[in-house]
Amino acid sequence: MKKFVILVVGLMMVATVGQAESPRKVVNVKKKLKKKEVVVEDPRIAQMLASTQQIMFIDSMVVNKRNFMRHIPLSADAGFVEQNDSMGQFTNELRDHRLSVMFDAKDSACHIYQSDYIANTWTNPVRVEGISESSAIYPFLMPDGITLYYAQKGENSIGGYDLFVTRYDSDSGAFLRPENIGMPFSSTANDYFYAIDEVNNLGYFVTDRHQPADTVCIYIFEPNPTRKVYQSEAYSEQQLRELADIRHIADTWTDNLQYRQAKARLDEAKLKTRNTAKSNVPQSELEQLRHQAEVLEKALLLARNYYARASKNERQSLRSEILNSEKELETLQLEIRRAEKASHNAQYKNNH
Repeated sequence: MKKFVILVVGLMMVATVGQAESPRKVVNVKKKLKKKEVVVEDPRIAQMLASTQQIMFIDSMVVNKRNFMRHIPLSADAGFVEQNDSMGQFTNELRDHRLSVMFDAKDSACHIYQSDYIANTWTNPVRVEGISESSAIYPFLMPDGITLYYAQKGENSIGGYDLFVTRYDSDSGAFLRPENIGMPFSSTANDYFYAIDEVNNLGYFVTDRHQPADTVCIYIFEPNPTRKVYQSEAYSEQQLRELADIRHIADTWTDNLQYRQAKARLDEAKLKTRNTAKSNVPQSELEQLRHQAEVLEKALLLARNYYARASKNERQSLRSEILNSEKELETLQLEIRRAEKASHNAQYKNNH
């Protein structure tokens, strides 16, 4: 009996101790909840997403970042682009105006400079003011001599480099405030280059989104004559994001005939580029003169057509430019006749 009492008392003591310690055990096994980091998206992304341009992308190709320019089959009428130390250089069709990118050690940024070919030499490059307070690279000037596209990173970009457009104002003699051209061209990745080939009605744009290091993707698209955006109410947010990010270019082929025609123009442009590279035969003096005269005649026609609706200040500037261009065209036509006569005489001598 004594042993039984001792056993019962012992069990009661164990139970009491267990009850006293159990709350401490519960406290010890409690896990601290980790705070989840909330990533706040740049509000400008939502704004851009809502106004994503509806663009038909014809094709794409992944190439080395260091020499992507050689894979873009621009027509000669669109100008000439070069990689130039991975910063870009543009020369117009007449090869008398150039936009180059140079690094400035003072602010550790790249800026766009312009120079002109006068008296058989290039003038000293002068920085294009007002468009590149932060790093700007890969300029492309449209044949109108007014519309300038380039890539820039800084406060106005939503990622690394975004694509911007500005226009030259003849009244002030400077470029207007640049605008981000938005999605699907600008993104949170690096978007480097944008160009329009009006002759072939094709556009090219270069980005490193979703690409391994040291590679970029060249997208070829058909430019719209006027800005056209997706109607956001017709798409889910996920669908809009995929269109803005160009996840599947086939999603943009809404018109099969339009796509086939654009693809045929692209194939023809590539073929011309390959043939030019294979031949590598420089133009004769006569061909160069004829080409310059043709370009100048087009420019004169545009200037004369614009003169009728130009402002008073613009007319004063245009009048001087038109007169100078007419004199230049007259000189070119005299040189063409001289070169034609020389060519005819040379052929006559060879045949006799």
